[in-house]
Amino acid sequence: TSNEVEALFRIIEDLKAEGVAIVYISHKMDEILRISDEVTIMRDGKYIGTWESKGLTTDKIITNMVGRELTNLFPERNNKPGEVVFEVNDFTSINPRSFRNCTFNVRKGEILGVAGLVGAQRTELMEGLFGIRLHSKGTVKYKDKELKITRPRDAITQGIALLTEDRRATGIMGVLSVADNISIASLDQYLDMGIVINDKKIEQLVQDNVKKMSIKTPSSKTQIQSLSGGNMQKVVIAREFEFDSPVLLICQPTRGVDIGATEFIHEHIIEKRNQGCAILLISADLDELFRLSDRLVTLYDGRITGQFNAGEIDKQFISYYMTGGTQ
Repeated sequence: TSNEVEALFRIIEDLKAEGVAIVYISHKMDEILRISDEVTIMRDGKYIGTWESKGLTTDKIITNMVGRELTNLFPERNNKPGEVVFEVNDFTSINPRSFRNCTFNVRKGEILGVAGLVGAQRTELMEGLFGIRLHSKGTVKYKDKELKITRPRDAITQGIALLTEDRRATGIMGVLSVADNISIASLDQYLDMGIVINDKKIEQLVQDNVKKMSIKTPSSKTQIQSLSGGNMQKVVIAREFEFDSPVLLICQPTRGVDIGATEFIHEHIIEKRNQGCAILLISADLDELFRLSDRLVTLYDGRITGQFNAGEIDKQFISYYMTGGTQ
């Protein structure tokens, strides 16, 4: 939270005053410029240069980090969402301390952002919708048809995909290859006579996604756990997007990835939205939520406290609803 960041910065300033040398590593440009005296930039494991902070701008840092100028940090919102396709009504966890009485909807070709502090039960809500966590009451509908979801397989077969929050723990199969991780969700499409895996088709699938997603990997046979965080996340996104689900639940899509990968991931999320996908997005980064979302809901202690159209609320006012205020 912002209060925790301020507390950290006070500690850093105290340590500096005592003569302690500090190396601060972050993908957040405003933090770097605020806390540092000098900035060193690396790219692909190579030293790019060191500059005094007072002479730097965010644009200059980003350009040196990714090796090119970024042009889509704030993508235009020119989509026109269609009819409501995904409806959640009175959705309540079996755990009384988790999400409860959650009601909202997502339209075709729309991104609905979910804003909340740590402990707000955002991830738990997503996992409940996907069948990882059980619920005691409430309904989930797709195009007015009620979905019965008690396990992830139920969600998948009914057109819901989940991009998990922790890619290393729950998003990848670390000891398996890049090819295995990309193809696993859509493997039934690459079987001959329904039983024999067609390796040539899978290799083509992998190469298409490596090119489309700009995934840096030595080969399709490389263990995914050896890739960088950004490339690992691109593989996870390629897998879920290849499945072509009409409803997509996305948790923390750019956590721990560099700004170049962040821009790339954002572009593909927007492309998916423009293709008509209904997207439910959670992120701890308010800038990301405001950048991508067509509408926003706020969650506090498992309850929805507000719902807003894009442009109706700013980042400071939304904090009121993230800390328990209600409409």
